[in-house]
Amino acid sequence: MEDKLITVAQFDTAFDAELAKMRLENDGIAAIVVGDSLVANMYTIEAIKVHLLVFERDADRARSLLANPPDEELRYDSDEDMDEDVDEDFDGDGNDQLQ
Repeated sequence: MEDKLITVAQFDTAFDAELAKMRLENDGIAAIVVGDSLVANMYTIEAIKVHLLVFERDADRARSLLANPPDEELRYDSDEDMDEDVDEDFDGDGNDQLQ
């Protein structure tokens, strides 16, 4: 049996399409972005969209994932949460180097 690729979403930018692709792939759904080079080279033509394709067997689940926001644990709820990830040794003088 041959499994067809079908479009589950369209985006104005390749960046948004790639984010959606990563979301699907993190949930075990193989996905491909098509049309990103057209948008990059013909950015003045608004009718061009970037397509996100998946196997037909995964289409319903992919659409469902894309229709719902990601789990709360993947997002920061406030600036305080983000501050916890900053290295406490950073003194703000701009002279610190990554190790």
